[in-house]
Amino acid sequence: MKRKLTHIALVAGAILVLSLCLPWTLIGKTPEPNRVRRYVPEAPVEQPDQAEWTFSADRVVGDHTSEYMEAFGNCSLSLGEDQLRADFARYYQSTGWVFLKGNIRAQWGGDFLQAEEGEFDLNNMTGWLKKGKLFMAKPHIYVEADRVAKNKGDSYSFKNAKVTSCSGEKPAWSVTSEEGDVTLDGRVHLYRSAFRIKDVPVFYWPYMALPGRTKRQSGFLIPSISSSKKLGMQVNLPYYWVINDEMDATFYQNYMSKRGYMQGIQFRHAEDADTKGLWQVDVMRDNRRASTEADEWDDYQGDGLTRNNQDRWWVRSKYDGWLGSPKWKVKLDLDLVSDQNYLRDFQDGPTGFDTAREDFVDIFGRDIENKDSLDRFSTAYISRSWDRFGVVGLVQYDQNLRFMNDNNPTDKNDTVQKMPELDGFAFQQSLFGSPLEVSMGTKYNYFYREYGNSGHRFRVTPEVKMPIKTSLLTLIPSVSADYTAYSLTSHEKTGELTVDGPGGRDQVINTDEIKGGFQSRTLWSAGFTAFSEMTKTFTINEAAKPELSLAGTSRWTRLKHSIVPRVQYGYTPTVTGQSKLPYFDAYDRIDGENRVTYSLTNTLDRRRDSVMLSPGKDGEPVAKTSIDYLDFLLFRVEQSYDLKEGSRNDQRSKYERRPFSDVMAELRIKPDTFIEILTRNWFSPYMSDMTQSETSLKLLDDDLGEIVVGYDFQAEVDEYLRERTDEMSILRLEAKWQASEDFAISGKYRHDFVSSRDIERTLQLDWAAECYSLYFAFTQKPNDNQFKLGFDLLSF
Repeated sequence: MKRKLTHIALVAGAILVLSLCLPWTLIGKTPEPNRVRRYVPEAPVEQPDQAEWTFSADRVVGDHTSEYMEAFGNCSLSLGEDQLRADFARYYQSTGWVFLKGNIRAQWGGDFLQAEEGEFDLNNMTGWLKKGKLFMAKPHIYVEADRVAKNKGDSYSFKNAKVTSCSGEKPAWSVTSEEGDVTLDGRVHLYRSAFRIKDVPVFYWPYMALPGRTKRQSGFLIPSISSSKKLGMQVNLPYYWVINDEMDATFYQNYMSKRGYMQGIQFRHAEDADTKGLWQVDVMRDNRRASTEADEWDDYQGDGLTRNNQDRWWVRSKYDGWLGSPKWKVKLDLDLVSDQNYLRDFQDGPTGFDTAREDFVDIFGRDIENKDSLDRFSTAYISRSWDRFGVVGLVQYDQNLRFMNDNNPTDKNDTVQKMPELDGFAFQQSLFGSPLEVSMGTKYNYFYREYGNSGHRFRVTPEVKMPIKTSLLTLIPSVSADYTAYSLTSHEKTGELTVDGPGGRDQVINTDEIKGGFQSRTLWSAGFTAFSEMTKTFTINEAAKPELSLAGTSRWTRLKHSIVPRVQYGYTPTVTGQSKLPYFDAYDRIDGENRVTYSLTNTLDRRRDSVMLSPGKDGEPVAKTSIDYLDFLLFRVEQSYDLKEGSRNDQRSKYERRPFSDVMAELRIKPDTFIEILTRNWFSPYMSDMTQSETSLKLLDDDLGEIVVGYDFQAEVDEYLRERTDEMSILRLEAKWQASEDFAISGKYRHDFVSSRDIERTLQLDWAAECYSLYFAFTQKPNDNQFKLGFDLLSF
């Protein structure tokens, strides 16, 4: 009973907050951040000659000598698309003023007016209506008022009015106001107003503004309301500020009952087609501190890290631009956070990790590190490409969260920073017109460590290929070299350094063996790629004929089967003495390679003929045939054989030889847009079992909804060539049912078979009516339950 009362109290609190915030939230309107702006001067509007107005009625009284003319029955004045209609009209010839009465209907500049009495000045395009109704297409609003005045331009003012974007006698929501006006940009100002639901007043407000559709406008946006075990009751109220045509900012007032107040700021700009930026920061003083591992949430325990700080923040941004010329591209990625748990604590909502990640991928096409990562990377790039060459420069800072908040001593931070990195590329091209094709890469780095070795590294990697093509086979042999030179500026012996090695196995570097001064390493690699393609096309049906009787039909007419066998071989000799070289990244310890990889790819490509109708020259429909192609089935099998592993004598007593890699089988089926099946599975010939799997099934129908089933599996493996300590077995179910045009139900379910627990259960209800939308979501996760409530007023 107590839990039930708690839920009722939370809902009541949400409704109270919603009611208090609603008048502010009706103000702002946020644009799409990646929209393309075009600046086109508006052409001057030519005022038509008043003689162009046409006037008609059933009966007209008066002549050209009269001060005015009166018309009775079906009175009509029209000029282009502008029309005035009424039962009675009195037109003053000298002033161009017209008085209308009875069943007035007017269409003026795309707006529609209705009243019982009104007057209009045809010269200035102004007038008024008594007991009038107004519909403005831009913005999409209905106004019903005792008096409506049309001012110069497309602006209106009114008294004792009801304003809404919903149709019908009793709209879902409306605002009544003693006075109001609609400005040229479509913004609606209301004074001494009341917000109503189904004509029932909910609250009163001295001033309210509704946004138009023509321009972005400053104001409070719709609040985000949620509640969870971890954060408590949460209300995030954003204020949107239009700085100018190229810039805007959003200020997020985010209150959490269990954690405190968080202030967020987002700044966006897009000066031209090649420049755009999104900068965002959130800061707070958390009421909860995790000084020991026992204070952490259960999901965070076990990493050996605590969170002593109460001051918490996250700074992130992405920027695309140019320097001096649009050909010199500049990119900036910024990602700095106060502690290792911030992104896991605050991952939902408009300022959370999930939203930021989606925005960065959608707008810039670049991702950020996962929320669980203990390394946050901030990088500045500059690049330029020519026809045959390219250059890239970057500076990268790795924020290692293991050394923050007294978790590890900062003077022992051995994190490598790239300050800077310079890359040059010669793209693959013919060598003096010969069959040989050459390419080359150069890379210079200065690596800096607060604790450990720092210094310079320079690499040159030329490669030569000679493609040989015949009617049956394509063979591409290649040979490459790698010259690397080192010069340390700081040489420290810090003992053993554990790094990620090949195959996921930890690799131990003994820094006491590293020598200072100038050193170099030279190695070479060789190999080849060989592949062929065999195809055959089968006729399934005759080609569709463009006949009217076949309009709207489609059928498969051709089926093409392609088989592509491919063999790749790579050889790199084992280089000794690398333990004396500095270690900054994986390039500094290159293992020998002697591996052959072979694969077989099967593809089925269908041709579909569709007959459709299109207008002919005389307006009569004619039938036309359209053809489209689709690779609806792909099946690929791939495996490698490691000759080096096949002759290994090291650690034979612990690890037996396993030169054959897992067999990878990939299947993709997509016969049409409504279904897609994708599965990749890896089978070990030694374990006689599956070691990894990625499977998904997607069914989609625009009218009904969609279903997604996914399964990700990863087995624990301990071999000489690879080590995988974590086991994963997760089932994903997602579904959305479009029950009607207005109502949709969606859900998400994830289960971890390894821990035998559900890791997420989400149910969301969406209601999208003509002029408003509502959603409610409830999510259960281990150690946390959360519900979200949101709404939006559409058509503004």
